[in-house]
Amino acid sequence: MKHKSLILSFLTTMFLIAGSLGMEAKPKQTKVYIFGISTSFTDSTTYITDIQTLDPAYIETQTGFLYDRSIYSQQLQIWVEVVKKMPYTTCVVFFSENKSKLEKKFLQIRNKYSKDQSTRLQSLENGEFKFIPQEWTEHETL
Repeated sequence: MKHKSLILSFLTTMFLIAGSLGMEAKPKQTKVYIFGISTSFTDSTTYITDIQTLDPAYIETQTGFLYDRSIYSQQLQIWVEVVKKMPYTTCVVFFSENKSKLEKKFLQIRNKYSKDQSTRLQSLENGEFKFIPQEWTEHETL
């Protein structure tokens, strides 16, 4: 009985390892639409970018996540800190391969911040801020 459970545990472990090796996420190169928002807990001004195109962009095939999401947030955060002289902001990016879906999300977020009387929403339009596409490299999947 002990041998059967030991063998079963071993086979289960091997199956999980083999499955995880074969399920390694590969990036899909595609065009993505993206916008970002930058807000601060110490200032009433919130910045929102226009919807931009990232081409090329890399999407993880299993999860649908955009590779380097944090780098795109950092791009906006550094820009706001340097150009707008607004340190300590929190930046978030939203993306989609479907432009109309992203436009709906954009309007939803813009309307939410526009209705907030304690926040002044500033649009970054006409190329004032531009996301820089990141190249995917193999080591980023580790």
